[in-house]
Amino acid sequence: MNTIIYDPSYEDSLSVTRGGGRFVEILKENLTSARFTDRLEEVGNNDILIIPFFKPFEKPILTKRIAKKQILVIYDVIPLAYPAHFPVGLRGTFNLWRNKQALKYYDTIVTISHHSKNDIIHYLNIPPEKIEVIYPTISKSFDKPITTNYNQLQPTLTNYCLYVGDVNWNKNLVNLARAIKIANIPCVFAGKNFEARKSLLPESLHLWQKEFRDFLKEIADDPLFLFVGYVSDDELINLYKQSMVNILISRDEGFGFSYLEASTLGCSSILSDTDIFHEIADAAATFANPDDPEDIASKITSISHNTALRQKLSLEAQERSKIFSPESFQNQWKKVIQS
Repeated sequence: MNTIIYDPSYEDSLSVTRGGGRFVEILKENLTSARFTDRLEEVGNNDILIIPFFKPFEKPILTKRIAKKQILVIYDVIPLAYPAHFPVGLRGTFNLWRNKQALKYYDTIVTISHHSKNDIIHYLNIPPEKIEVIYPTISKSFDKPITTNYNQLQPTLTNYCLYVGDVNWNKNLVNLARAIKIANIPCVFAGKNFEARKSLLPESLHLWQKEFRDFLKEIADDPLFLFVGYVSDDELINLYKQSMVNILISRDEGFGFSYLEASTLGCSSILSDTDIFHEIADAAATFANPDDPEDIASKITSISHNTALRQKLSLEAQERSKIFSPESFQNQWKKVIQS
């Protein structure tokens, strides 16, 4: 019996993306006996098949049983929870119905937090006993000596905030921009999608990206906002280590990878005062009201002006990161595969 992980773009997705791509990278690093494939026809009826992504508004990956055991990974269902901000049209609605029907062919659903599990139960009507929570771990690239001396920023810039991630509505970038301007402290933005900032996005842009367009209008040419686009892991490690604080004040998340990455490297975080971040960080972070730029700004300035607080939060975050160990990740996956 073989364990096979399906990813049609795995050869170039593992190292160049965050979020879902990062999770697939972690699977490859930790499930070393599993085999990756981009061809479902290679899967035998005595195999264990893992589909490491769920795209509810696209054509279903599976519409029948092809393996002895079939496992689906769903990171979150945020677009289902906030349909006004993620409109999908008639085709997307039809594909969502098809994907819901196809869920019956999976023996187990794996997700990355109890918060996501509750949403999956609610929005996809999946029985709780069919869902397993496996927290992600850190990529091995974050546990190695740094081989570069990265400094894409101004040499004198040391007191800056850091945002690492995507640009969707749930990331709450407009309120983050307003908070940065109130605090008057620079913020570095890392992520491939920020490379699109070079020309203001047209008004006809898809509504899924309206938040990004509004963010670009909010910041205009303000020098407080610095963009590095996509960066390698070595470069990202340096950004975390040189940063004053990591900021992730999302309206909603499935987990929040940048918190784990920052914490592992001893970088403190400001997070939204929401259920998901209290689950992931416990008390090892500073929490702010995601709807209140003044509150976010006050937390930024507090950390900026208080070295002792920053060091305390750094140590607490680093200790918290230990619960997301590779050993725990591997053991939980073994249980799911062998059950």
